This record gives sequence, structure tokens and C-alpha cells, in this order.
Amino acid sequence: MTDRIPSIERGCEGKANLGRGFRKSADRLAKRHGKRFGVYFCPHCKGHHLTTKLENAGLYSRSLLYVTQ
Repeated sequence: MTDRIPSIERGCEGKANLGRGFRKSADRLAKRHGKRFGVYFCPHCKGHHLTTKLENAGLYSRSLLYVTQ
């Protein structure tokens, strides 16, 4: 298994940057949408983005910073 980083090809355009309050923002979005989210640090834009692919979290070189309940 190789380490993966977020794709530079897909970029960060259109992705929410949650900023420093990423825990509170992620929890609010999880409640609104009724699903679990993970938050990861993006090495390209230095922001915090959401993912719903929690089962793939172990494949990335950096682990998720936060996972909603």
C-alpha cells in the first residue's frame, strides 16, 4: 500500500476551506446533511477540507484531523 496525498489535479476550487474552526463547522455540516465527515489538511492550499471517504483515511500520508460523530 502506498501513501497518497490529496490530488493536485482536482485542486481546491469548489472545496470548502473550514479554517481554524474546522471542528465546529464540520459538526454543523454533518448535522445538516445527516452524514459523517472527516477533516484533512490540504498541503496545496494549506486549508482544511472535508471528505466523506472515511474508509480510505488510512491510505493517505496524513491522517484525518477530525471525524464527526
